[in-house]
Amino acid sequence: MKRQLALAIGGCLCAAAHAQSSVTLYGLIDNGISYVSNQRGQSAAFASTGNIVGDRWGVTGGEDLGAGLKAIFKLENGFTGTNGTLQQGGRLFGRQAWVGLSTPWGAATLGRQYDSVVDYLAPRSLAQSFVGGLEFMHPMDNDNFGDFFRLDNAVKFASADFKGLKFGGLYAFSNKAGDFADNRAFSAGATYERGPVTVSAAYMSIDNPGDGAAGALDGSSTSGDATFHAAKQQVWGVGAGYMIGPATLGLVWSHSHYGAASAVYRGSTLSPAATGLPTDLTFDNYEANIRYLINPAWVVAASYTFTDGSYSNASVRAKPRWNQFNLMTAYSLSKRTDVYLMAEYQTVSGAGPTIFNGAFIGGSGGPSSTNHQFLTSIGLRHKF
Repeated sequence: MKRQLALAIGGCLCAAAHAQSSVTLYGLIDNGISYVSNQRGQSAAFASTGNIVGDRWGVTGGEDLGAGLKAIFKLENGFTGTNGTLQQGGRLFGRQAWVGLSTPWGAATLGRQYDSVVDYLAPRSLAQSFVGGLEFMHPMDNDNFGDFFRLDNAVKFASADFKGLKFGGLYAFSNKAGDFADNRAFSAGATYERGPVTVSAAYMSIDNPGDGAAGALDGSSTSGDATFHAAKQQVWGVGAGYMIGPATLGLVWSHSHYGAASAVYRGSTLSPAATGLPTDLTFDNYEANIRYLINPAWVVAASYTFTDGSYSNASVRAKPRWNQFNLMTAYSLSKRTDVYLMAEYQTVSGAGPTIFNGAFIGGSGGPSSTNHQFLTSIGLRHKF
């Protein structure tokens, strides 16, 4: 009798402990076939992956600590769906790796995380994954709307939803001995939603992005985290969305400035294109977009982005300008599986003798040898 009572009590305790914590394994794979009109001088058809959103698998969970306090964590891996290799420089959990505490007022987390531009402003744009597609990103993903990089050594706060208002901020440490200002980052943002209207704003600043592997934004030759290497990177902007029945309209503006830039990612994470001289770069991205639900299973989306750029150093001054048109449709075969078709067309003018003298759509595999480029992709996406 005593033994049976002990077993019963033990079973209840185990059940209670299980109820207080949870762990979820999840993932996504997005594979397709793409065609590009001009990739370094030639047209090409190729197997592609991550056309809408990057391939991933991860583990997330939490433990209820009582009194509204909860321990939370996320470990998220990035991989290449066409060959199974690791992305993000071969990191085991290159997309996200953090642990933190959640309260009724918000959550504080520590680790490798997304900045506030990604969290609050980018969702107003079709350039963000899960909203539109990674092929829709602004030139060279200059504002990180395409979630191209994450920040290491980051401490982050994200508020709860206060009657439609959510806000947060992040600080990422340099971790460089003797120079804690080198390759550190700060960002902040907010979103307010009321009825059919959503408005957002965000700011990010990074000192010496890409300077070595130890700081907030890894720029070593093996990681490819930093899209730009510069003395200073700043991004800020505002955006808004409006829902009208099955349609969601969006407008967003972002400004990116790179002081004394030395290299830019142009299709190879291991060999970013050098600007030639320390170069000041600015990009003003203006985007208008629409998503329309034809029915619960079928969505169409379109966007147009005009990017007004400036390229200036001791020997070259240019005003490159990009125009990009994007169109996609996706049909859900089930709650977890959909098929999609997407297309993009980009032109660039005024780039002159700069490294931007050739159109380059994200996901095309490389810049065009001319001032225009067309990319189309068809694919299958499965979430688990």
